[in-house]
Amino acid sequence: MSLVTRYLDASLIERLNALQLSARSVVEGTTLGRHRSPVRGASVEFRQHRAYVPGDEPRRLDWRVLARTDRPYVREYDEETNLRGMLLLDRSGSMRYAGSHAGKTQRRRQSKFAYASKVVASLAYLMLGQGESVGIATLGERVEEWVAPHARTQQMSRVIDVLERAEARGVADPPRAVLDAAERLGRRSLVVIISDFLCSSDALRKSLARLRHARHEVILLRILDEDEVEFPFDGWLRIRGLEGEGRRLCEPAIVRQRYLDAFAKHERELHDGCRALGAEMHTFTTGRDVGDALVAFLRHRWSAR
Repeated sequence: MSLVTRYLDASLIERLNALQLSARSVVEGTTLGRHRSPVRGASVEFRQHRAYVPGDEPRRLDWRVLARTDRPYVREYDEETNLRGMLLLDRSGSMRYAGSHAGKTQRRRQSKFAYASKVVASLAYLMLGQGESVGIATLGERVEEWVAPHARTQQMSRVIDVLERAEARGVADPPRAVLDAAERLGRRSLVVIISDFLCSSDALRKSLARLRHARHEVILLRILDEDEVEFPFDGWLRIRGLEGEGRRLCEPAIVRQRYLDAFAKHERELHDGCRALGAEMHTFTTGRDVGDALVAFLRHRWSAR
């Protein structure tokens, strides 16, 4: 199995080919949809070399390549008025959760991180297929891996390489890492944050406010396991935290309602924060097919335009 098919199988690619992701808001003064158009002349993002043909402007010659190969090549650029997508992937330890044998389903699912990685690969494939620029970063206590947005043919390989090296482990601070990302982003982008958002809603709101202040469009894709939504446990449990917390013995019948109330409160805070800032939040659960979840998400965005 190739590295790509680990994240994008043939059936998923077939479904993605019929979809489109675009920014709702204007990005750098352009309209929605497929913003990128090849242009001649100076721009800020290199696209490719091609052989010189009569009529090309001499100023577009790449003199270094000419000196090295004794053949004239010109540099082509992509006009930087397109959609730039930046995918921020949370790799905190809580993303390693993959269900529990203690739940009623009695089966383990893929981890939240494995599911999130497929979502990231799918969105990157989608945007690159539209000729858009896409980048990826992993979020720990700060920004860790960072691949700046590009539309180059090798960009998908770079995204997959980051996913291959990433591992959900240890303590993380997604709100602070998002602030780091905001400092690096530069010009306006579509920023998609993929996380379980098991963090302070107040701290996250401040980070999102920084992105929105810089006029980025922001989407939160919340990845959860069904256990976290339903708390389906029976009998005594020994619970161990995945970010350095200790073990606790608990009786589900006693803590279930308290947990569900706290979960619902946190969810409301996340939604309220997004609504106040003009950001979006969508929840995916790992028991749902990635393709189905992405189709529903993109259809929702399209219908809301």
